[in-house]
Amino acid sequence: MTRKLFSAGFAFALSLQAANAASLDLLGKLAHDESPKVRLEALRALAKVHNAQAAELALGVLDSPMDPTLDYALWLTINDLADPWIAALESGAWKPDGKEKQLEFALKAIKPEKATRVLSSLLKTRPLSQDGSGPWIEVIGQAGGPNELQILWNQTVTHGFSETASVRALNSLAQAASARKQVPSGDLKGIVSLYATGGQADPGRVAALKLALAWKASVKPEISTLAQLANSADSSPAVKFAAVDGLRALGGDAAANALASLAAPTAAPEIRRHAVTALLAVNQGKALPLIASIVPTLDDETAALEFWRAALSVKGIGPALADALPASGIPTAGARAGMRVAREGGRNELNLVIALGKASGLAADGGTITGELVAELVKKASQKGDPNRGEWVYRRNELACVSCHSVGGVGGKVGPDLTSIGASAQPDYLVESVLLPSAKIKEGYHAVMVTTKGGDDYAGTLARETPQELVLRLASGAEQAIAKSDIAKREQGTASLMPSGLLDNLGEQDQADLFAFLSRLGKPGDFDASKGGVARKWYLTQTAHTDQQAGQESWPFTTAFNDKRWTPRDALVRGVLSKEIVDEATKAQFWTSRLGIFAGTEIKVAQAGKVSFTWTTSPGAELWVNGGKVGSTSPASVELAPGTYRVVVRMDPAKIPASFKVESSDASFVLN
Repeated sequence: MTRKLFSAGFAFALSLQAANAASLDLLGKLAHDESPKVRLEALRALAKVHNAQAAELALGVLDSPMDPTLDYALWLTINDLADPWIAALESGAWKPDGKEKQLEFALKAIKPEKATRVLSSLLKTRPLSQDGSGPWIEVIGQAGGPNELQILWNQTVTHGFSETASVRALNSLAQAASARKQVPSGDLKGIVSLYATGGQADPGRVAALKLALAWKASVKPEISTLAQLANSADSSPAVKFAAVDGLRALGGDAAANALASLAAPTAAPEIRRHAVTALLAVNQGKALPLIASIVPTLDDETAALEFWRAALSVKGIGPALADALPASGIPTAGARAGMRVAREGGRNELNLVIALGKASGLAADGGTITGELVAELVKKASQKGDPNRGEWVYRRNELACVSCHSVGGVGGKVGPDLTSIGASAQPDYLVESVLLPSAKIKEGYHAVMVTTKGGDDYAGTLARETPQELVLRLASGAEQAIAKSDIAKREQGTASLMPSGLLDNLGEQDQADLFAFLSRLGKPGDFDASKGGVARKWYLTQTAHTDQQAGQESWPFTTAFNDKRWTPRDALVRGVLSKEIVDEATKAQFWTSRLGIFAGTEIKVAQAGKVSFTWTTSPGAELWVNGGKVGSTSPASVELAPGTYRVVVRMDPAKIPASFKVESSDASFVLN
């Protein structure tokens, strides 16, 4: 009955403004209704009841599944109810214990000055835990003033946090400095001890280096120290890269000389590439002569993409790079990557594309796009195209379709979701969109072009924006945060982030297969990824006898998926992981004596109860949830409370099936 009433519109919701117990009780129940629309209207009705109970009921919505619209509605509501909520918090009527998620959301939502006031009060009675539990570290970075930041800094520099919490604290302090220009109120010189010596683990040293740069107005890092870190055999690649980034950020003749030394032929290839792209931003005169000797070494497409994206982030560098290229000898992989980057993100560096084509023997121009060509490709896709082969073309690293587009909720967010593109678009539209990506740009996916005061160029789609910060989603899929105070120019681009010429180096059959695949997406059958209840985002690894000898053969059951030993992979559109995907992801140690193959994913449980799983794997496979074995035969179930859980399938390396999948109708699988 209540859902029917609410579907009549927002007017009914507003009629429940009277702050009596009955109406608040009803709104509280409706805020947890199965219908997202009902929850939305209940939230906005609660905003009109200006008391602490209404705020508490509104924040309780976070215990149910959320979506972007509900998230925004709650943001509006808690801002409307900020004053009574703060009063209840300060008086003790609203206690944050057990409600850390609600507290974090509220402090991020309300105005910074109000959030700072709350933090100041709370931190007087709540010391930060050593393990950094709760939302405090990130909230202080996002809303804390100099005094609150000083509390966080004191505990960090005195090693009062665990290693993981310390990295979070350093990153949070860096965010406060870059986005809000807020730094701790006390002495900051201790930062040098956190990055200049080898006592810190790599993640901590890298985070400390980034923080030192964010604080450079107060404690400017020494160029000699950064150069030493970048040159030292004791520094990890991550520390060396961070030191090179530091030299680029500091600039000047001394930094340029240090970078030129790091870009010498005797340096490690990855450091050399990173140093020369940094030098391009500091001193083009020193950098450009080195380009001719470095570009012929770009024989790995992934490394080449990173190189060209870093190089072309320097404002106006395209023509100079084209002139600096050697006349021949550029590897196909490096040239293909450069041609791609020169035409992605709204760029159109035609001179560079032509120079790369000549120096590598690749075609620099895909030819004139005509209606006849489009019709021919549509016909070939229909008559000769194989959508199953086309899915593998779509997944190729050099095309980067997966990093830009999502299907079934997995993949990139740079471009439009393709889950139902084949069912909603005509084949000729699909062909034209790939051949001429800038001709028909979907609303919301125009490139945003940003030039910083430091001379860097960024192009991406708008991921999110706050009063202090702009976050772009780049063509690589990565997010780039830019402080608004550092922006010199911002404009909407007229070109698509998707580069033209993607098909230039695909054979006729590959093109036909790719378009056959795209045209089938969303249609009933193996290429319909719209249905939920199946795991699509996976992390793959293996254990070997060396793990057993070290007593660590069970680490995949408990170790976080962001550990470097896990390899992320997406399922095929029909929801299965194939043996080819498993073998490719675990081939790094294929020569070892393997004990087990592990495939991990995550689920979210909204309500307490039994969660059943079905899976199709191979004999002997086991399914584990949060380190506990659920079963070795399908189906199997386990009682779970609301929350997020790790699901891991263990398989015999000698019995990897041709394909397998895991399904559940009782939980939501975590996608991106």
